[in-house]
Amino acid sequence: MLERMEDGMRDDAKEMDAANSSGTGRQAALLEGVAGWSWGAFVFSWIWAIGNRTPWGLLGLVPGVGLVVRVLLGMKGREWAWRSRRWDSLSHFRRVQRRWNIAAGAVLALLLALLLAALALGIAHDRPARPAAQQSGEQLEL
Repeated sequence: MLERMEDGMRDDAKEMDAANSSGTGRQAALLEGVAGWSWGAFVFSWIWAIGNRTPWGLLGLVPGVGLVVRVLLGMKGREWAWRSRRWDSLSHFRRVQRRWNIAAGAVLALLLALLLAALALGIAHDRPARPAAQQSGEQLEL
C-alpha cells in the first residue's frame, strides 16, 4: 500500500512538472495567475530583471528609454520571468513576485511620504516671516 501511495505521489509530481512550463522560453504555456502587472518590475526594473533572468530589462538604465522599459516590464514582466527562469511551481513563482510587489509598495510609500514632507517643509519655509511687533498686535512706526 505504501508503494501505491508513493507511486501516486510521483504521478502527481510528474503532472505538476508537465504543467509547469516555466523556463522553456517563448513556447512556455502561461498558467492562470502568471500574467498581470508587476510593481516590482516597474519600480526596480534592472534589479528585478537580473533576479528574474530577463537581461534586456537592463535597458531600464538607459536615459530616455528607461521609462518605456519600466512600463513594459510592469505590463509583461511576469510573463517574461515565467518563460525565462525555471520555477519550482506556480505558487513559488507567485510568492516571489508578491515579495517584489511588497518591496515596491514599501519603496513607493516611502517616496510619497518624503515628497509630502518636502512639500510641507517647502511651504512652511517659503512663508514670509512677520516681525515680532506685528505678531503681538503692535504696529511698527517709521
